[in-house]
Parts: sequence; structure tokens; C-alpha cells
Amino acid sequence: MNSMIIYYKNEITVINRELQALPDGHLIKKGMYYYHRINKKEISITKKPDLIIALHRKKYLLGRKAQLEQNIAAVSQSISTLDKRTQTKLIQSLPNAYQHAPPTHFYNPSALAWMEATYEKNPLPFKGRKHFSKGGTQVRSKSEILIANQLEDYGIHYRYEAALTLDGQTNYPDFEMINPYSLKHIIWEHFGAFNQHGYERSMNDKMNLYTSNGYTPFDTFIYTFEYEVGDPRRLRELIENIILGV
Repeated sequence: MNSMIIYYKNEITVINRELQALPDGHLIKKGMYYYHRINKKEISITKKPDLIIALHRKKYLLGRKAQLEQNIAAVSQSISTLDKRTQTKLIQSLPNAYQHAPPTHFYNPSALAWMEATYEKNPLPFKGRKHFSKGGTQVRSKSEILIANQLEDYGIHYRYEAALTLDGQTNYPDFEMINPYSLKHIIWEHFGAFNQHGYERSMNDKMNLYTSNGYTPFDTFIYTFEYEVGDPRRLRELIENIILGV
């Protein structure tokens, strides 16, 4: 819904820019004749088709702008009434007989099989300093530790650098996970090595590969940059809104 609001606001910005270039006043039609009304003055413009067209366009834009503003208000109201509890909070609100059950009791049965299954890992050896998450997963950077720790704090089971073949090409996304309640499949790539030659092109190629194979940014495909991972609130927002589907 937030993306809808952004889309509407962007269109309003474009409309406002165009409105600035259109004439003041509005159009009046009397019988077969057109008049341009500015304040209380009316000027005949029947023989000025360009001006008539411009005023037609202006009226449409004003109507569209009003529609978009109404949509923003409606979507904003909907957002305010959304139930934003995580699955954990939802379970905690259940009757006492359910609250203290293991979280796995509420998982989709296929989620447990996915968690327990073995998977092909990135064969590239680790270099330099060794980085481990709270749960003992070895990762390649301090930034990835921050992501892994947040996932573990939320009890989210993930695969690190698991093989994923798309278009005959095998990649190893940094993190792969599923929502254990809905089985929504999600990959998470962290892009943090922009100082390396060719990294930006490699990043763009990877993003294009994912999106062309049905992975939707910030729905089934999360990506982060170095400036984001230092803010735990941003990581929690991504986890709660996308992975846990709040």
C-alpha cells in the first residue's frame, strides 16, 4: 500500500508540473461557441482550437489530481486500520491453551521439511577473517552477520549461499528463506562491495536475473546496501513486513 501512495504522489508531481504551463481560467460552452473565463471575464475562443485543447487537458488533469488525492486518503486510512501484528504476536493473542506451544506447531508442515533438507552450498572458500552469526553460521562479512543475527532473533530459518539455478545459471544468494506459515519463498542479497572493480555491473546483472525469473523486489526479493544494515530498525522492518508478512 505504501508503494501505491508513492506512485500516486509521483503522478501528482508530474501533473502539477504540467498544470503550471497551462493557461489560467477554465472553459465555458454556450451553444456552439467556446469562451475562456478568467476570474469574471469571458473571452470568445471558438476560433482558437489550441487554447480549447489546452483547457480541456487542464480540466482532465485537475480531475485526475483530485482522484489521486482521494485515493491517497483512502489508502492511508486503510493502512491505519491494518492489523500489523507479527505471527508471533498473533499467536500470543490466542487462548492460553495455544500460547505456550512450540512455534513449529503453527508452521505449514512443508516448512519443516524445507528447514531440515540439505542443500548445495557455495563452494567458494572463505577468506580472511572468520565471521560467525549468533547461531554459528559462518558468513563472509560483518554486514551479513547483522542480517543473520536479526533473522535468528526472529527465529527465521535461513539457508546461507544456497545454490539457486535460474536460466541455466547457478547463483548463491546471500540468504534464502521461507515464511514458515505461508511458504512464501524469499531471497535476500546484500550488496556491499562497491569498491571492487566490476561489482556494480555484477549487481545489476544479478538483479535483472532475479526479476526476470519472477522475483519481485521487496516482496520475494530483498536487497540491501551497506548504509542500511547498520540500522537494526531497517532490518526489522524488512523482516516483519516482507518475510513475516505483517
